[in-house]
Amino acid sequence: MKTKIREKLMEEMRKETDLMRLEMRKENDPMRQEFLSQQVCAEPIQPLVSPTPKSTKGSCANPTTSGDDIIGQTRECELLVAGDKLPRVVALGKVYEEATALHNVPLSPDVAKVTVEKVRVPDARVPLPSDEVTTMADAFQTFVAWPRDLIRFMPQPHVIISFQYIKFYLYLYITYNLIQIYS
Repeated sequence: MKTKIREKLMEEMRKETDLMRLEMRKENDPMRQEFLSQQVCAEPIQPLVSPTPKSTKGSCANPTTSGDDIIGQTRECELLVAGDKLPRVVALGKVYEEATALHNVPLSPDVAKVTVEKVRVPDARVPLPSDEVTTMADAFQTFVAWPRDLIRFMPQPHVIISFQYIKFYLYLYITYNLIQIYS
């Protein structure tokens, strides 16, 4: 009798699990398509060109020791430049979201202070050049101003759990406990 009940519960659990998987796939497909559509960089990552920063300013020489680098104030991002058809990723960096000035010069609301940490296209021109920084190779490990519309934030490492996943695992938990009780 117990084995029949267990088999019946297991079969119902398999059917319900399959239905929930299908629902989750339907729910996640639009999110996956949106994510894939944001991938504008089809070119491979190129190695860094220069291991040392070019800037001679004390504020640029070592951005990781700056007082601006407080936990919660920076976000990892991709830095883009306008291309022929689509913007292309030229570097990876960090955005200092609360910074309002760069080298004691106020920033406009549509410009952000960034640190260039990895260069993909060393000869690409910086969108807002300065006297010292005109290419991405020059911008390596320095603070630069970057147009906010050419910054794409990296996905956060946390996991987004949908209501369907919660229902699914709750169902499995209850079913497992029922099987344990009747075994």
